[in-house]
Amino acid sequence: MGALKAAGINAASITYDSRGILTGFSEAYKIEYPLLSDAGSKVIRAFGVLNTNIPEDHKMMYGMAFPGDYLLSPDGIVRDKRFLPNYEYRPSATALALRNSHGAAAMNSVEIDAGAFSAKVTLSTDRAFPGQELATALLIRLKPGWHIYGKPLPSNYRPTELIFEGPIVGEQSIELPPAKPMLLKALGETLPVYEGEVSATGRLGIKWSPPMPVKFMEPFGKTIPPGPYKIGGTLRFQACSDTVCEPPQAIKFELPFELEAGVSSVPKRPA
Repeated sequence: MGALKAAGINAASITYDSRGILTGFSEAYKIEYPLLSDAGSKVIRAFGVLNTNIPEDHKMMYGMAFPGDYLLSPDGIVRDKRFLPNYEYRPSATALALRNSHGAAAMNSVEIDAGAFSAKVTLSTDRAFPGQELATALLIRLKPGWHIYGKPLPSNYRPTELIFEGPIVGEQSIELPPAKPMLLKALGETLPVYEGEVSATGRLGIKWSPPMPVKFMEPFGKTIPPGPYKIGGTLRFQACSDTVCEPPQAIKFELPFELEAGVSSVPKRPA
């Protein structure tokens, strides 16, 4: 929870599990933050996050919440929230920290020199478990007189895009701000462009995999072994000025990443 503490955020978890289960889990994995029991899912229902994908007759799982998080200020106002529709991906504490730390949390970044601009690509952490969802960020600082393109754009120009790739990369998205329409006199066209500083945030899912290669888990995919990986990426763009338009470019980069071993089941407490 170091990333949260660095961002000035205190953590607590709430689940539909009993106090006994949460006590055993906390002791087994030395959890340092409160685990709260919402027996009967009263709070989960009140917040509107009951997992409706689970049928009521499922005795073991009915009552759990969609995976997610709320960020509450001391005055009780919800400052941030994120919930995911299934259990293939789980929110990560580092993603919450990146969205709310304003650069204070430790992150995993790479600097890019594109000539007409400099860029910084950031992942919210350099390690995670399979199935966790990370936050991503892109910061571009264009030199005076230069611009890059946004969307929608004619096919003969290249919009600005950030794409991650690699064996552990799952679902991803990034939200660039709206581009500003500009009349480009040299081209005789009005196109959506970015100038100055451009900041965007997104999300990146680390692929979920079965915790062990056993026969009954085969339908869910192959186990991805823990260890060091490289998360690759490509920044695509086309930089232009009032006098010159460079050809479309694609700059590749890599970020180091450690895939943690999945959490095993909680050992049984002695009778």
